[in-house]
Amino acid sequence: MTPEEAKWFTTNYKWFYPSYFGANPYPKSPQAFKQGGQMSVIPEGALHARKNNMEGAGEDFTHKGIPVIDNEGEQQAEIERNEIIFSKKVTDKIEELYKKFNSDDKSQSEKDKIAIEMGKVITCEIVKNTDDRTGLI
Repeated sequence: MTPEEAKWFTTNYKWFYPSYFGANPYPKSPQAFKQGGQMSVIPEGALHARKNNMEGAGEDFTHKGIPVIDNEGEQQAEIERNEIIFSKKVTDKIEELYKKFNSDDKSQSEKDKIAIEMGKVITCEIVKNTDDRTGLI
């Protein structure tokens, strides 16, 4: 490290260690989930049309896209780059609103309110609680 770099670091190191020295000045600071937590994600990786070039692909799991593997090593799903994956909580809320919207006992104005509520849920989740790994947002 040069003397100039050392001087810069001693002046600016607090910016890189926000948990020890206060609030992080960067606008997109990481979220802390001390009591656990969930977030939605837009994954990086292979598109379904492309091979993922992972070791064991085609034998133990799909050779295209991004395989979702459980703790026992079994493939449970396949996702791909830029495909938003909502948290379980948000997925359950979307399904609940979808069922309400499609029930026969709702008027058009009630359906409109449900659609607006679903739009708010999805928008809030994307803007405030999604880890975008590809810069899509």
